[in-house]
Amino acid sequence: MSEPNVLVNFRLDRDRPMRIKWLATDGVPGDGYKAQVTVIKLDDGATLEMDSSAILEQTAPDPTGGLGAYLVTFNGMVGFASDHPDRVRIDKLEDEEIGYDMVFIRERDGQLAVEGEDYEIREHPRGMAHKLSRRHA
Repeated sequence: MSEPNVLVNFRLDRDRPMRIKWLATDGVPGDGYKAQVTVIKLDDGATLEMDSSAILEQTAPDPTGGLGAYLVTFNGMVGFASDHPDRVRIDKLEDEEIGYDMVFIRERDGQLAVEGEDYEIREHPRGMAHKLSRRHA
């Protein structure tokens, strides 16, 4: 029997962060721009849309990357109710690597930064998903 609500932790840890080179001059991640995970990609091709409050993204200057280099990590706990449209796939999930789409949103007007113009992705490692349930609590 399926549990009524399942929590899944999605994360990209600081030991394997996303690395970017910031090029825009009207702000930087954390000061004018906000990183946001919009989609989680599972290995079987399933995608999970994320809203702006589902995952907490963190950005910090990359001390080893030079001028304009930033590290990006994220961590979020997302609940999936028994009637959620993605619940069948979530019930199969235990621990697995994930892909993700990350955008950078200009805070003053909500415009998206453009990859290749405003920033470059230097490293885009896979994240992790871990399903929590009463069995694991």
